[in-house]
Amino acid sequence: MNADPFGLSAMSFLRCIDLYRTICLFVKQIVLAGKTCMPTFVMDELSKSYMQVEYAPVEISAYEEGNSGIPFVWTFDSEREGPHAMVCGIMHGNEIAGAAILDRLMRSGLRPTRGKLTFCFGNPEAYERFDTDEPYQHRYVDTDINRVWGAELHDEKNQDREVLRARRLRPLVESVDYLLDIHTMQGRGEPVALVQGKRAALSLISKITKIPFVLTGKMHQADRLRLRDFSQFGDPDSPAVAIQVEAGQHWEAGAIDEGEAIALQFLECVGILDPNCTTSEQSQKQLEIVEIVLPEGGQFEYADDFRNGTFFPKKGTLLGYAGPTRQEVRSPVDNCYFIMPVHFRLNGGSCGRFAREISNAPSDLIR
Repeated sequence: MNADPFGLSAMSFLRCIDLYRTICLFVKQIVLAGKTCMPTFVMDELSKSYMQVEYAPVEISAYEEGNSGIPFVWTFDSEREGPHAMVCGIMHGNEIAGAAILDRLMRSGLRPTRGKLTFCFGNPEAYERFDTDEPYQHRYVDTDINRVWGAELHDEKNQDREVLRARRLRPLVESVDYLLDIHTMQGRGEPVALVQGKRAALSLISKITKIPFVLTGKMHQADRLRLRDFSQFGDPDSPAVAIQVEAGQHWEAGAIDEGEAIALQFLECVGILDPNCTTSEQSQKQLEIVEIVLPEGGQFEYADDFRNGTFFPKKGTLLGYAGPTRQEVRSPVDNCYFIMPVHFRLNGGSCGRFAREISNAPSDLIR
């Protein structure tokens, strides 16, 4: 009599188990891919030249427990009077330099000499999905966590993972006086900071001389609040300041060094570390947006490989060709800069911004 109720030999049974595990793994991969709601990118040959990943993403599982009651968030209190500063990274899962910078700061044993210091790994779930073969993917899982700091927080029907993460972070963020949100960008070039145009923000950023470009003005999708615009940071009368810094090209190793240096100077300038912060002779361009480039269907071809911060001295200088009809896009004013070229383009997304120095940017040019 066959003792196997399924009529299988031991070897056949083991093969079935292996097959079952393989199928489960395959299904899991399909589910994860389906849950990553990234749209299709529009790319060209220049885009592909920006896909080389020069360094491996650091392992962050050791930071998962946190010490603040929130996973991947660590707060250290000096027990001395002072502000609360936060340094945040990997709000976007494919901007992996942020994790490397936080890892360096944590490993160094950096602690505040006054006030409180928080390190926040913003979107670890998206980060863990990063794939060097498709580095432009996995910016988020369900939705962009840097676009959910407004109405989304209050919509209980919205259960996107990034929204749930933002709700978890919200009480802590509301206690922060100074925030540095470390990002990277698609184009090459020197770092640029994106800030509110209020006096407190421009005053602080002028002291952080390792950031050569500062951008203010109305952004694309302004109705979807970024972290830097949330609550006290967006209040023009509040002294609280949030800085979103684009520390370099996403996957160039130099972005890690740039971002770390900026983070340390930021902490000195806000009084968390012993002061070593003076206004430098180094030139910093404080800019205001005059035009956002929004090509139809995300179709755009640059006339050259423009770097972040490329200067256009004359109005009418060719930037590139937009849309299916290849309409020429030219600089809208004299003496402007092109900020944050976009090489992995989306339908409805921007391809960069023209901006010029605040003293030269009349309000009627802001669109």
